[in-house]
Amino acid sequence: MATMTALQVVPLAMVSNQFFDEFTDKVRVKPIPWEGFSRAGLVTGSELHELQEFQQKNKRNEDGQAEYVGVLLGLLSKLSSLDAQQYLLVKLDDLVENDVGALKELGKSYEEAEQVLFRCMEKKDDFLGLKAAKILVGLSVGLQRECKFERLFGILERYLKSELTSVVDVAVQIVQAVLGQRRARTVLYDECPGCLKQLVDVLRRTLLGGRAPRGVVAVPQTQYEVVYCLWMLTFESRIAQSINRIYDVVPVMVDIARAAVKEKVIRIIVATWINLANKAPEANMPNMLVAKVPACLQTLGTGRNLKDEDLKADIGALAETLAAHTGAMTTWDEYLTELASGKLHWSPAHRSEQFWKLHIRRMDESDHKVVRLLGDILAASTSDDTALAVACHDLSQYVKLNPDGKKLLARIGAKTRVMALMTSASPEVRYEALMCVQQIMLNAWRN
Repeated sequence: MATMTALQVVPLAMVSNQFFDEFTDKVRVKPIPWEGFSRAGLVTGSELHELQEFQQKNKRNEDGQAEYVGVLLGLLSKLSSLDAQQYLLVKLDDLVENDVGALKELGKSYEEAEQVLFRCMEKKDDFLGLKAAKILVGLSVGLQRECKFERLFGILERYLKSELTSVVDVAVQIVQAVLGQRRARTVLYDECPGCLKQLVDVLRRTLLGGRAPRGVVAVPQTQYEVVYCLWMLTFESRIAQSINRIYDVVPVMVDIARAAVKEKVIRIIVATWINLANKAPEANMPNMLVAKVPACLQTLGTGRNLKDEDLKADIGALAETLAAHTGAMTTWDEYLTELASGKLHWSPAHRSEQFWKLHIRRMDESDHKVVRLLGDILAASTSDDTALAVACHDLSQYVKLNPDGKKLLARIGAKTRVMALMTSASPEVRYEALMCVQQIMLNAWRN
């Protein structure tokens, strides 16, 4: 299968957002009363002199600015003025981003810098916190040194919940940058599920557009950035094994790919699917089939005038892989695949009397695994109304053809769940639950 040569890891902590950039430009030229701080004893004479030297060199774009990193960090640590802190962070960011010498110089005081930057992140100013996070990630990536990832993701989770679209956009890009480090991926997935959940929530909101409960930034770019994060995570086999089961990302990506206009969005989605299929095929192939990835790939391959030849090759190769998996499946295998995904729908097997007569005994194999899975779907808070209705229907068929099955339903708690669904707000769920309960009671009367 073709590799994604067109995608590259984001360098350092590259962030591009119009509002963020415009605010940075304003801070960069905003006058700060340094002499007043000096007279108040907040800045020493030596610090003031060094700062003025730096400003002159910075204004003339002269060499040797890296040596002033220490005084900028020191002032950032001691001053409480928001304007001064914003200015110092902007100047530090400019140096670290454009001067390798400044990056290395700040790296000499890495622990102190990390501590100071985290203090800035915890203040109630979005620009200050995001600029500090950007600098810290740039340091961590540029010097290949781990920062306190768990603490960082906890702060970024807060920004991802913001109602300000520019704040969400910058936070997503910072997550995107830090995931270039392998350790950051495992920390995000294992120790910071709240942050990852918010990231996926941002992706879902891009599908809602104006109906989203909170603002959504430039949709195609945000979709690309968030899926890029998922793509990075799926390079870890262990993460690829369970990420879709926990966060249900494949169906979301299918919806996005179908509507996507930007080719780069399609490219990153297909690349993520390839990782899922290659790294954990047993866990992901069934879910990709149920989510109708093959149909989506067919639409992309034949219905779009794609210009990227590598992308076309990736789409074709993934479609062949999924087709081979589908070709080896029996009707029962297809049913199990759908069941394992938890996304039951009214596929032909459910309504086929012949299917149930042929396979009823298989429902009791492996300690009644299929029946237990249907019960789990009834209990899952993530099950939609269609899945609940289909699960009730399938259990009704089970009891109809296996009268003793009602005892098993009672033992595993499925009977109680079905009875509770008789008062569901969904007419379809109520009907199927009623039919199932009637079948249970009919068999009880017959016995």
